[in-house]
Amino acid sequence: MGSSLAWHLAALGSTEVTVIDFDLEGTLSSSELNAGGVRATFQQPLNIQASKVSIDFFSKHREEFGYRDCGYLWLVSKDAQEGFRKAMQVQLAEGWEVQDWDLGQLRKKAPFIDKTDDLVGACFAPKDGLINPNLLKNYYRARAREKGVRFLDRTQLVGAEYQASSKGWKLKFRTFPKVLSGAFKEEVLTSSPNQAIGQVGAITEFTAKRVVNAAGAWAKQVAKILGYDCPSVAVRRHVCVFDSRDVDLSPYGMTVDPSGVYFHPEASNGMAGIASPDDPEGYSFQYPGEDFFTEKIWPALYERSSGFEKLKHLTGWAGLYENSPDHSAIIGEVQGVGILPGSLYDCHSFSGHGVMHSYSVGLGLAEKMAKGKYLTLDLQPFSRDRFLSGNLIPEGAVI
Repeated sequence: MGSSLAWHLAALGSTEVTVIDFDLEGTLSSSELNAGGVRATFQQPLNIQASKVSIDFFSKHREEFGYRDCGYLWLVSKDAQEGFRKAMQVQLAEGWEVQDWDLGQLRKKAPFIDKTDDLVGACFAPKDGLINPNLLKNYYRARAREKGVRFLDRTQLVGAEYQASSKGWKLKFRTFPKVLSGAFKEEVLTSSPNQAIGQVGAITEFTAKRVVNAAGAWAKQVAKILGYDCPSVAVRRHVCVFDSRDVDLSPYGMTVDPSGVYFHPEASNGMAGIASPDDPEGYSFQYPGEDFFTEKIWPALYERSSGFEKLKHLTGWAGLYENSPDHSAIIGEVQGVGILPGSLYDCHSFSGHGVMHSYSVGLGLAEKMAKGKYLTLDLQPFSRDRFLSGNLIPEGAVI
């Protein structure tokens, strides 16, 4: 999000744009650790629109991002059929193609799914797909650097003060050595920003007229330092890679099972995950290993396909979602915290769909900051003010 926004700000004429991050390469960022899905199959019109604008851009640069419009296949159980059909009506009304398959169509088009007693059909969105998030992020950064954007690594926000006299921010950062062990980085990113950890870095100060909180899963910590409250929470999610030797998944895209398990091809293997309600809030990157696959993933796959009866866990990892109370993003100007208008902005809490919204949101918020209003897409409903007014954007299509 920060890289996309920086590129678009610079493209619209903003100068002296700087992206500051402790973990710029993203070893532990949600962008690097997610499953790479992009889709517009949401329930809320604005989430659909945000994905549509981004996916249109991805499709024009598919070779650069590894984008494949291989579709999302949502398997539908009887008790969820009505909800899916309501969502499909919204998606179609917003101009996004979705197909309502009965069991015969499902068996014909995805024959490996041969255990269907609990299903009534499926919803298939052919323009949804998969992307390489690392290539996308690097594309944003390369374009941003061409336009003069600076990127500072190993730099962590630890203090902030809004100075009314100068109408700007005084920001305090701790800088760290360029080369850090993975264990040290994890310790920093799972601790309070002001907690003394190992070798404490030097303190550097910057001034800025405008600040954007695009800190992803760490948005709540950054908001606290900047003097306002962020209602979102970080939640650990797991992804695993498995050997699917009896099923060739390569012709397919993302499949979402009623159990909540999702899976898609990953090279010659499969990748799967689930948003488990057992995952606690907080900062943790501990992956439970094969036990997670055996207990959470494999049973659902076994019940869906005879080809999944023999699977082998290969590897896996844990990353962080940042979940807002209504599972929609928080975007726009932060007001009412004793600062001048246009001094502070939110761009976080995407609840697992940040990559797929990164182009449209980066463009939209840049327009708001540089031109004074949203032009391509009206993102105003995503403002944090909705949690005070009660105009929530409850998104149920979250995996």
